[in-house]
Amino acid sequence: MGLSRRELFTVPNGLTVARLVMTPWVVKRLHDDPHTWPIAAAFAFSDNFDGILARAGENRPRLARLGFRTSEFGRKADPLTDKVFTAAVVGAGMHNGVIPPALGAASLAQKAAVSAVTVWNESRGVEMAVTRLGKRAEFATNMAYGLLFISTSLEPEHRRVVRPLAIAIGAAGTAAATYAGYTYWRDGRR
Repeated sequence: MGLSRRELFTVPNGLTVARLVMTPWVVKRLHDDPHTWPIAAAFAFSDNFDGILARAGENRPRLARLGFRTSEFGRKADPLTDKVFTAAVVGAGMHNGVIPPALGAASLAQKAAVSAVTVWNESRGVEMAVTRLGKRAEFATNMAYGLLFISTSLEPEHRRVVRPLAIAIGAAGTAAATYAGYTYWRDGRR
């Protein structure tokens, strides 16, 4: 991967690197006090912007010249940043009892396996696009984690409803993401 100035210095890459650098601070806050989940939620939501900013220059040359463009570095760094953040949040949630250990461990194992399959595919020159199932499964799992943290701020009668629902969504999302990872491996072998 050639790392020219044009490749590195883009607005979306700046946001991605800022998110990566800020991850330890955000997760430390969440680890120390699960009620600080709004900070983590805003931080997680900011992931949507780097893709939007990257695509903003596709049809607007003026924006592209200002740094609003896609890059190979961003294509690799953004998912890595997402995985680091999610793994750290899951670890913090497991540590402070917000995320059930079995769900957290299964999710971390699934993410590690899919990352290994991605590296394996790319080392063989096979480019795999994330599937719709994979995106939806990750979204469901991440929303489940969010609900688990939000439930720490709810009254006990509401928590008794939200927590089991979030755990079920997280388990279903992890199972679907595992299947999506299998399809990446299967298709990468062809």
